[in-house]
Amino acid sequence: MRRPIVMPPWCAVVAAVAALLGTVAPAVAQLRVVNYNVAHLGGDLDALEDVFAALNTDDRPGFAVAPQVYVLQEVRTNDVSTILARLNAASPPGVVYSVGTYTSIGNEDGAAGAQAMFYRADTFQETIALHKDIFTGASRYADRWHLRLVGYSSPAASFYIYSAHLKAGTAQADQDDRADGADAIRDDADALPNGTNIIICGDMNIYTNTEPAYQRFISAGNGQTIDPLGSGSWAGAANAIKHSQSPRLPNVGGLTGGGMDDRFDFQLPSGELHDGGGIALLPGVYRSVGNDGAHYNDSINAGNNTYYPGQTSRSNALADDLYNASDHVPVVAEYQVPAVIGAVAPPSFGRVLQNAAATVTVVITNDAAVIVPEGADELDFTVAGANGIGGTFGGSVLAGGGAAVHVLPIDTAAFGPVSGTINVTSANEAVEGSPTVLGSSGTVVRHAAPSFSGRAPIVDVIVDRTFEADSGVRTIEVDVHNLGFDALQALLDIDAVSSPDAPFSYVGGDAADIGAAPVTLTYAVDTAGLAPGVVEATSTLLVSDEDLPGEMQTLLSVTFSVTIEGDARPIPGDLDGDGVVGPADLAILLAAWGSDDPDADLDDDGAVGPTDLAILLANWG
Repeated sequence: MRRPIVMPPWCAVVAAVAALLGTVAPAVAQLRVVNYNVAHLGGDLDALEDVFAALNTDDRPGFAVAPQVYVLQEVRTNDVSTILARLNAASPPGVVYSVGTYTSIGNEDGAAGAQAMFYRADTFQETIALHKDIFTGASRYADRWHLRLVGYSSPAASFYIYSAHLKAGTAQADQDDRADGADAIRDDADALPNGTNIIICGDMNIYTNTEPAYQRFISAGNGQTIDPLGSGSWAGAANAIKHSQSPRLPNVGGLTGGGMDDRFDFQLPSGELHDGGGIALLPGVYRSVGNDGAHYNDSINAGNNTYYPGQTSRSNALADDLYNASDHVPVVAEYQVPAVIGAVAPPSFGRVLQNAAATVTVVITNDAAVIVPEGADELDFTVAGANGIGGTFGGSVLAGGGAAVHVLPIDTAAFGPVSGTINVTSANEAVEGSPTVLGSSGTVVRHAAPSFSGRAPIVDVIVDRTFEADSGVRTIEVDVHNLGFDALQALLDIDAVSSPDAPFSYVGGDAADIGAAPVTLTYAVDTAGLAPGVVEATSTLLVSDEDLPGEMQTLLSVTFSVTIEGDARPIPGDLDGDGVVGPADLAILLAAWGSDDPDADLDDDGAVGPTDLAILLANWG
């Protein structure tokens, strides 16, 4: 789960747009924890405020975030309100700090001051009942605070943070006092439940990695801590980058000098914070702020400082403020927060056809609030459908804008209402939102039932009509039904209608969304010039379910059979009535030649003669 901290391009774009628009970034949960000996405010307060401001914008690891927690040493009772005011004056818009439980016992104020913790209430809630003072010798007490992440319900989304200021000095008695103080802190940490998240930090005044106090902090047990810089030696110029004291060479105004040659300040997370899950230390970003590793045994602002590569002026300004603010520099560590399940599916998938391949789309995101994706635990998730929604799938998604999109099948074997559920779970440490249960409902409908009847399934029909010849254009109406329609059946669409052959034609009709009421299609037949008898033609209808996945098409056929009625008109010259003018008709006419036989008098002039013969011959055959 550990990944290198790389600033993705979109972060720079978002930051640039926010700057241009003057927007205030929302509170983020990605964690920056600072421990800092403020030397009983013996330095320049304006410089101290500048250091606080620089900690908000310190992008040495590739990103910047206003610290969520400050643990400070050498804070006297009267200094608390001053520090709070300076912190809030230096904070970016929308970031406000609160004071954690503060205690000053006995003559701690006279012994350089007690421990103080300041935190952002938009990110943490202090469990006041779990605060504890732990005597560490030399009139000093370590403090223990318990902080819970806002917006998370798991007990693992919290940690205990200790602050200590152990006895200074190189004498054996001083080392023994420090060892006793470390024992007291570890005894308390070891008494916490197994698996508890713990950070032990402060000005420990430990000179070497072999000193008993240091070895006690990293020894086995429930409260064992792991040094982010490793447990090897930190002595000498080769380890200058690890040092935190003193940023000044001379002793001036109560501030201890000596130059940057000691690692007195530590932030030691327990093993649970090194496992890459839930709240966890980000690798490679633990640092002594302002220390460029090039000022061993010298003032941090001697010559040029290169803490920010390529930004000498910025680095020098920070070095000057560190020089003037205190005789220690802040130690900073970055921590990821637990993953947060974000899951979206449509609450309704609408209507789907029985036995069709229908799906529901599920979108999974990691909604932990971060500056960079590495600021939260990667979300490992499983999705399972139930109650009419099937399928399972799993995957991983980073915080910061990515998404995993999958589809789950809908069970369409039976028609009826479906109230499906989608269960999203994760086994990540301290993950928020597991399980998340989504509902997605809809209706599985039967296919449409096209018919020419409202009582029975008829897909081929003959329509009989009788019209008089030469009675004009006559209309014929044909009803199309969605047989047995109810709310659990698909609507019926008429996609295409073929026009029958002349003298028939298709006129039109409403052809979509046929439900309980049939639609009427109109056809026409032109009777002009039609002889008595029967005329026929066929029209084909292409019909389908409404526009849903899996829709089916069907062909309907309507045949028109129209009887044309009227008087039979004889063919001129067909004297024998056989329907054809031929030799027999000629014989009849010649036999009546010169008479007034009305049957052979084709021109009705009162006599059978040449003109009648001409009419007969004109219709011959």
